[in-house]
Amino acid sequence: LTVQLMVATKKFSKPSKWPGLMSVISTPVHLPTLDATRTLAQTVATRLRCGDVVTLAGDLGAGKTTFAQFLIQSLSAGDVEVTSPTFTLLQTYPITLTDNTACELYHYDLYRIEHESALVELGLEDAVSQVALIEWPERLGRMQLPIALALSFTLANDGTHGVTITGDINRWSDF
Repeated sequence: LTVQLMVATKKFSKPSKWPGLMSVISTPVHLPTLDATRTLAQTVATRLRCGDVVTLAGDLGAGKTTFAQFLIQSLSAGDVEVTSPTFTLLQTYPITLTDNTACELYHYDLYRIEHESALVELGLEDAVSQVALIEWPERLGRMQLPIALALSFTLANDGTHGVTITGDINRWSDF
């Protein structure tokens, strides 16, 4: 299964959301099946580095948690049960990156965060030295994190999914 990732792109120069980057690319991708979502997650997994923050935005049911499950499973040794951190807010997983670096993946679901002051206790400062996967990043409020990749998921009326991939053009443009 091949996922068509370069459907359309937009290039932005030095937007304020991406401090320190010369330019970012924003690419919409159609995800018609679970296999397409799995393939995308596996592709993203091959590019991750320690220190990466990946955000997953989108409405309920848009595919954020499914993508996270596929990503974590592809980076984990053996079978691992990946559960949604909707109620616990955070789950951590030992992972091995494609360069054989072992680190922790911090999977956050901020849906239940009502005020950004509640973020202090979640250990985000530790997570950014590992790999952080953050669902509902809009709940971060004014907190600034070094986002390596932003994924915005959508659910179409016909039940298919899509995602817009935004990140550093030098790392994320040539899926």
